Amino acid sequence: MISLEKKQVYIPSPGKVSLLANSKLTARFQGNIDYLKYLLEHSGEFMLSAFSHRSYSPGKLLERVWDGEYAGKWLDAATRGAIHNNDSDFISAIDDFASRLREFQQPDGFMGQPMPTDRDIDKWEIGWNIWTQWTSMIGLLTHYELRGNKQSLECAKNIGDWVIRTYTPIEDQEADFLQQGIGYTNLAIINQMMRLHQYTQSDLYYFFVKSVIINSEKLQKMLQTGRPNLVHPYMLSAVLTGIIDFSVASSDKKMFDTTVTIWREIVANHLFPTGSLGEDEDLYSGPLKDNPDGKLQETCATTEWIFLTQRLYELTGEAEFADALEKTTYNALLAAQSDDGMKWCYYTPLRYSKHFFHGPTRCCFWSGPRGIARIPSMIYAYRENEIIVNFFESSKVIFENSNGPVEIKQESQFPATGSSEIAISSSISWQGIISIRIPKWSSNFSVRIAGIEQPLKRKDSYVSIKLVGASQYKIHVDFDIPLIKKLFSGLNYALQRGPEILSLDLRDNTDTWVGENDLISIPEEIYTEQAMKENPWPGFKSTPERRRYSIKLNDSRTVEGKNFIFTPYADAGNDGAAFRTIFPLAAE
Repeated sequence: MISLEKKQVYIPSPGKVSLLANSKLTARFQGNIDYLKYLLEHSGEFMLSAFSHRSYSPGKLLERVWDGEYAGKWLDAATRGAIHNNDSDFISAIDDFASRLREFQQPDGFMGQPMPTDRDIDKWEIGWNIWTQWTSMIGLLTHYELRGNKQSLECAKNIGDWVIRTYTPIEDQEADFLQQGIGYTNLAIINQMMRLHQYTQSDLYYFFVKSVIINSEKLQKMLQTGRPNLVHPYMLSAVLTGIIDFSVASSDKKMFDTTVTIWREIVANHLFPTGSLGEDEDLYSGPLKDNPDGKLQETCATTEWIFLTQRLYELTGEAEFADALEKTTYNALLAAQSDDGMKWCYYTPLRYSKHFFHGPTRCCFWSGPRGIARIPSMIYAYRENEIIVNFFESSKVIFENSNGPVEIKQESQFPATGSSEIAISSSISWQGIISIRIPKWSSNFSVRIAGIEQPLKRKDSYVSIKLVGASQYKIHVDFDIPLIKKLFSGLNYALQRGPEILSLDLRDNTDTWVGENDLISIPEEIYTEQAMKENPWPGFKSTPERRRYSIKLNDSRTVEGKNFIFTPYADAGNDGAAFRTIFPLAAE
């Protein structure tokens, strides 16, 4: 059981954290900013046009029925990213976009053109109606939260009021709100209704969410069994976030604990080693499969899983959620993004090829940037006088407190090596605690201040150090990054170095077969060494910054085995090369 008493932590607001040039994540974050600007320039009018008119013929699936989701997603990601970078020109463009978006609100609060009354309406069209209201609320509430724009809050509030007027009372499972929708497209809105409750303190939104949770047979089944519904994981994570926030607002400890149990059930049975979930946009019973070129790990599902997990971390301060955020970020999220940030995968398989494309369905190209935009907020957290370091990334952060600001600068060699130096500057009167996460995957973890090693217990999730009586501290963190076999299913394994899953990429292995046969297998003993190897395959662009590791595997074509070159899954296949991530264990 998790206690919420005095456990909640807070993440720094955008603009308080900056990534340094030598961080692994800096290029990805800046590439994401470039992509968001590109979307505004090339698709800004397209995003808004979804609210100016409808384009749908009953019986024919047109993307327009959910095109309204892009504006809110873009506004959420762009606002966070621009404020992180203190980009005044981009911030002005974002404010203008938000203003134009608000103009499409009807007098009754509905965003966009209302449902037509002069023709029969297809249930598919109805099914996506609230979905676009939900995503609009996401962007508008973020714009209010980070820019203080009360017009955006009022617009989001009007949407929530429209939903309540249109669909209440919800007294049983037969209510229109619960009967309509495609999958969980209606239910997802409860997480933004809880945000509205937080920002307005109006109980209208709280009681709406309560009526949905109580009367939805689907949600009640989950809460009674502690097991996730096998549905679209993108929508499921959004719904679980809403339930989490409702359980906290209602002080329902049982509901909160049950939702954590559901989250852990997903981790145990539905999460790929790379930290994401789903195939063909759904969850299934039975073991996960490495389907070649499979429709695995939809990027929308990856990002919404991050949002759910980060919310659980904020509410509990528990390292298991920080561990999960690290896994998903360093693997599935970065793997879905091209290394220049300008392309996204809809699905990210474990084998063969990544497909970067822009159509016909584009939801993931707007969801992925929301995940990248949150990367700086995952590095640090705080509560009262305690500062928490979760990710070992070169970065700076400023925490404000009653005795003046506390600045942390972290110079990290991770993930190339397990070394990071944390410098703390504060007023002489500041006293506090710095807590540094001890990753579950690490070994020989040590923390030194002024050359003195700090005591820690390996079972601990954090090493906490009291700081008092100085204005400058330097903390040295060192740890080993072991290579392990990560069980996938049956006797199949992925190779994991620290939090990163490794892949065999054909750019580095010119004579290797990555097909479905078992020519290559993992021996009982594995080890790695840095592979200083240039790209051997002319025709692929050079990416010297991509890390490579030499690992000896069994090869049925040789007696002694063979050294293969592996690279992080996040970087594998980014130039169109084939790759492979899952391998069988060698027969004894």
